[in-house]
Amino acid sequence: MLEISRTQTIDEFPNKWNQRPYLIIGGTTKAATTSLYTYLGAHPQVCVSSIKETRFFLDQDYPLRSKYRLEDGAEKYDEYFLQTKQTTCLWVEATPDYLYSRGTPEKIKRTLSNVRFVFTLREPVSRVISWYRFAKQNDMLPKDMSLDEYILRQIDPKSVDSAGLDQPMRAVEQGRYAGYLRPYFDVFRKDRIRVVLLEDLARDPKRIMQELCDFSGIDFEFYQSYGFEVHNRTENLKNSTLHGYYWKAMSFVHSKIYKRPFIKSMLQKIRSVVEPVYLGLNRRASSSSSEEMMSSQVKDALISYYRQPNRELEELLGRSLSWEERK
Repeated sequence: MLEISRTQTIDEFPNKWNQRPYLIIGGTTKAATTSLYTYLGAHPQVCVSSIKETRFFLDQDYPLRSKYRLEDGAEKYDEYFLQTKQTTCLWVEATPDYLYSRGTPEKIKRTLSNVRFVFTLREPVSRVISWYRFAKQNDMLPKDMSLDEYILRQIDPKSVDSAGLDQPMRAVEQGRYAGYLRPYFDVFRKDRIRVVLLEDLARDPKRIMQELCDFSGIDFEFYQSYGFEVHNRTENLKNSTLHGYYWKAMSFVHSKIYKRPFIKSMLQKIRSVVEPVYLGLNRRASSSSSEEMMSSQVKDALISYYRQPNRELEELLGRSLSWEERK
């Protein structure tokens, strides 16, 4: 097994796989990384990873599981791209948490010689609400935890018990995007990084995909008649415990069949029929419950919490985000 130390470089393990043109999708959670991965995966010139989130370049101590990390051998990365097409011009994966893993930029720099990045971001207040609903939907939070409590635990951990380091309880702090993006701008040239706002993708997906095609060197013509569906939408469910088991089961199955494209294709077809029926039975009629309502005081505190980080992000990107006007 090839061991990669912190000082080894691409030149020490030259292979065709690490010379390919890669597009890595990162960004904040609940900001359309799944939709973007799906849109690109449909393109005839693109080979997407067999698992959406390989998590391959995450730091060893980052609190998300993965089959492999870079430390298991750089060549393991190629196992996620065994379904390369004859027409493939671009290899794509999507691990949102690459944005939040401190050592990841340097790891990718040492491993892939031709890589570009797309980071998806979302107005941070709406993103926290969506992440709370997603965590509740998947049984990742206590059933009696309100949205206000969820936010206050993270803004002021001393007001309740310590928030800890579990992923759902990092959501508020992780909306301070500039500090997480800056290492990528330090390690890679600015023309290798594209930042996409969820709000822009939702409003005009065709325009965003045209920009990404130009950015990554694939033909935009494919998307002229493409139907841009929303994927991995957060649902309002009757039974979050049941959905938590469903979500974990799907993750387990994907981790076992990622090198078996025929089985994966068959299961995807079955899932496309079964999942809408299941969600229809488990979906709540109302759009939100009282526990999902944010008080005006907490909302004002959250807006204040993000005001300076949003300005820092605008300075980093060199453009106005207009998030204040959108709330």
